[in-house]
Amino acid sequence: MANRLVPLLRNYFITGLFVSLPLVVTIWVLWLVFRTVESTLGAFLAWIIGLVTGEPRHIPGVGLVLTAVVLVLVGMVATNVVGRRLVAAGERILLMFPVVRPLYTSIKQVIEAFGVKRSSFREVVLLEYPRKGLYTIGFVTNEGRGEIAAHFSEPVKIVFVPTVPNPTSGFVIVAPERELIPLRMSTEEAFKLVLSGGVLVPEDMPSNAGGPPAAG
Repeated sequence: MANRLVPLLRNYFITGLFVSLPLVVTIWVLWLVFRTVESTLGAFLAWIIGLVTGEPRHIPGVGLVLTAVVLVLVGMVATNVVGRRLVAAGERILLMFPVVRPLYTSIKQVIEAFGVKRSSFREVVLLEYPRKGLYTIGFVTNEGRGEIAAHFSEPVKIVFVPTVPNPTSGFVIVAPERELIPLRMSTEEAFKLVLSGGVLVPEDMPSNAGGPPAAG
């Protein structure tokens, strides 16, 4: 009984960790930004109001509004060339600290895995890789076009195969469309499966108990 209970609890713990971590990190960062903005810009705004009206006054909710404005401005700066260089410089400084480096790297990988990079993925597929009889999960990123398509006599697709434990890196594979097996799971569900090392498997999908999946 104990031999089965320990692995079960471990799996539940890992599942809860991977499900909760992105949300917890997001809330924690937003709270830090809110507290900082509220204590600095909020106090400064109250001081300005005091100069005009003769009495400093705190406006309820101003911290939330200012936090939203700050995040929008940070996003605008981070999307241009100068902003990207500043962000990269800040990352290099953080990575200089041994205690901060593994934590920051892990959080960044999780946020990237559940954030921007998924927007480029069109479809979740199974493909026979790295050898015959073994299947891996991939994400279709584009159709084979131009020079790539010219080397094939049939339609091909470009597939991104993520690695573990860092799913933001991986392999880009050009595969014939007929060899790809479409999956009904969403990109988010597929990323959770990859990121958790197979612990988080969507349970509401029909399974093929009769043998390996058949392409085409």
